[in-house]
Amino acid sequence: MFTIEIMLMNEVIKNQATGDCIEFLQTAKETKGRVSEFILTLAPKSSWAKTPRHRHPFQVETFQVLTGELHLTKGDEYFVLKPGSNKVIVDKLMLHSFWNELDTETSFRAEIFNPRHIEKGLRLTYKLSQEGKISKNNIPYNPFYTFILMDYFDSYFRIVPWRLQRFMFKAGSLLSQLFGYPKA
Repeated sequence: MFTIEIMLMNEVIKNQATGDCIEFLQTAKETKGRVSEFILTLAPKSSWAKTPRHRHPFQVETFQVLTGELHLTKGDEYFVLKPGSNKVIVDKLMLHSFWNELDTETSFRAEIFNPRHIEKGLRLTYKLSQEGKISKNNIPYNPFYTFILMDYFDSYFRIVPWRLQRFMFKAGSLLSQLFGYPKA
């Protein structure tokens, strides 16, 4: 008697606007909302996540470089991560940013603990990129989609208190839906 092992392919999505791609290793659904794990491959000179620095009040993120070189800020710290570098953990509410300064791709493994709706945000962003509705800076041309995405990402910036931003993004997301813009 023998058994046949079936290997399922991980889902891979590509952002046409930025040239980046994501391979999902574990989804929130598969882990019952515990973690989202993926490999993000940043295109050469990819800097859309460099500014403005952002924070997530409900999520812890990890970054571990597989190929290339990842520049990362975490609070007041600055890292240049390479393959073999220690994994960097970004705690909840910690301002951070990341980017690729190389002329070649950089890939890193990311884990998002308590991913909430981040996968919906990633999928919608990449879908909008396929439709030509996202800029090279990874920002939707239509502000209604920006509200929906920011609600999914739970991503907030330095100057305005994050709770006020959260209220504005949620209200904007609801308004967007009233105008017929679908959530992912």
